[in-house]
Amino acid sequence: MQKVLLYLHGFRSVGLCYKGKQIASFAPNSLTPNLSYVPDLAIAYAEELIKKYGAQNLCLIGSSLGGYYATYLAEKYAMKAVLVNPVINAYKTLLPAIGQVNVSYNNTSFFWSLNLVESLKKYFVDSITPELYCVLLQSGDQVLDCRIAAQKFKDSKLIIEEGGSHHFDNFTNQKDTILFWAKK
Repeated sequence: MQKVLLYLHGFRSVGLCYKGKQIASFAPNSLTPNLSYVPDLAIAYAEELIKKYGAQNLCLIGSSLGGYYATYLAEKYAMKAVLVNPVINAYKTLLPAIGQVNVSYNNTSFFWSLNLVESLKKYFVDSITPELYCVLLQSGDQVLDCRIAAQKFKDSKLIIEEGGSHHFDNFTNQKDTILFWAKK
């Protein structure tokens, strides 16, 4: 049975961003919510959806910060997850972003504070269950060093494409991989 895909977008993004729209096009029953910029609220909302649909009926797809969240949720609920250029140490990676942050997808902004950065620490997963993850990386990611994610998920299904970007160029080329992973 095909699981419902729950897409968790990245920092400064929205549910129906580039990847969210692509996911919705090839998996019409997917969920692509707009997550709060407040980490605790984003996790709480994702957990509401997991409880509503049942962890066994969902497959997480997390991009960037959403990949960080998906890792936490996959471990907590023993769920399959596809991670796309995931953040590994969000509280370190997003520390320099403190200040007013613009979201270009919907012309909004929010204030990213040290307290919000600190709140990310509780969602850090030190030891993963490798068989839960399919990790999609592009070496041309200009935001995150893909080698860090490759090391953390070295025992998981790992696809590293040369070039590309943090945006994950040609994301739709991974449609079959994502749908296959969601069936497992």
